[in-house]
Amino acid sequence: MQYSKVILEHLENPRNVGEMIDADSFAEVVNNACGDKIKLFIKFGDKQIISATMKAYGCVPTISAASFLTEWLKGKTIKEAVNLEVDELISLLEGLPRGKRHAADLAIEALQRTLLSYKP
Repeated sequence: MQYSKVILEHLENPRNVGEMIDADSFAEVVNNACGDKIKLFIKFGDKQIISATMKAYGCVPTISAASFLTEWLKGKTIKEAVNLEVDELISLLEGLPRGKRHAADLAIEALQRTLLSYKP
């Protein structure tokens, strides 16, 4: 199975790993078919996302997608974050191997649930 440089870089050096104690919002999602799990934490500023952290368990693309997402979110507005779609995330990851789309689906689901649970 061939992984992109982006996916391998985030696997070898995952970013923003851990629970954020002072998060404004968080959500945990699980892929019941394979058991992959992402827990996403977000801290909001006045008009943008200040930081995001994650805890991920599962296959290489799931861990990498969660790590990438935490970096991508920094400095984004809520509107920009809400509008991130699965296909765009896959493109930003420079593709996913066949049968691994669930990793991007799970990352976007974690993002959407985290944003929905945010109460400004």
